[in-house]
Amino acid sequence: MPVVTHFCTLFDLRYASRGLAMLESLEASFAGEKTITILAMDETTPAMLRKMGKPHWKVVTVEKLGDAELLEVRSNRPHREFCWTCAPALVARMVGSHDEKDIVVYVDADLYFFASPQLLLDELGDSGNILIHEHRYSPDRQHYESSSGRFNVGFVAFVVGDEARACVNRWRSQVLDKCVLDPDNGYCGDQGYLNEWPELYPGLRILRNIGGGVAPWNLLSYKVAGDVKRPVVDEVPVVFFHYHAFRTVSVRFAGNIAAIPAWGYEFSRDAQRLLFSRYSRKLRRISSEAVRSGFKVESDMEHPLRDAVRALLRRNLIFSI
Repeated sequence: MPVVTHFCTLFDLRYASRGLAMLESLEASFAGEKTITILAMDETTPAMLRKMGKPHWKVVTVEKLGDAELLEVRSNRPHREFCWTCAPALVARMVGSHDEKDIVVYVDADLYFFASPQLLLDELGDSGNILIHEHRYSPDRQHYESSSGRFNVGFVAFVVGDEARACVNRWRSQVLDKCVLDPDNGYCGDQGYLNEWPELYPGLRILRNIGGGVAPWNLLSYKVAGDVKRPVVDEVPVVFFHYHAFRTVSVRFAGNIAAIPAWGYEFSRDAQRLLFSRYSRKLRRISSEAVRSGFKVESDMEHPLRDAVRALLRRNLIFSI
């Protein structure tokens, strides 16, 4: 039987435009046999996905995961920390319910695929069972490693089998026990736990392709070129970009028409043009479709028009009309 790749993600209404953009890019780029599962983190998201015509994606709720321990911690965790807790629980459910040798891939909602992730999954080879990627911090962000960890959880793949089950079940237990943002003590939600994986799992592979995991925290290490459909970093095609800290902006009297590429970061005009402007327009298009379907997608922040013009002149605001 052919190997099936099972992609999973999670998001709520606030992150729905990002999640939809990510999944659209995944469907457009990945030609292999696949399934897509979305864990909806609120009551509105499933209805929105149905109304927007995405019946081929499986949408589940936290209750439908059948994880009593996960439901138990929901009442005493903030929403953000509970979302982090849900990611390993979702992956554990996926790995536990699919056929041996199938591949389960967890994908953060704020990624966008410019090329097929099969290019990355191929690095598993015949003997790899787990695939993770490093942050590859740029020199100005190296100090992030002590608080955010060596590895990023935005794209993590597992070949269904004993090693994958051992890994995801341990990860799930760890986040159920503790899943907080406490950088002084080395906790970064569900992410810091990945630091120990290379020592625990012989079948783990660390991604070599720098086109997977391009992100604000490493972008200054690379020369960005190519075009808006096929950007490259240091002449390597970008497979996916992680739109961490991307902020949609509602400009007073003009609506949700702008974005800050990455809150706390500044980039060249080429980087903004090749990596951020098109993505901003896609989010605006998806948000408009959601509104026409009867769902309001809030912006992340609001700027008075005067402040928006000043931000534009400082090159840290892009317009997405």
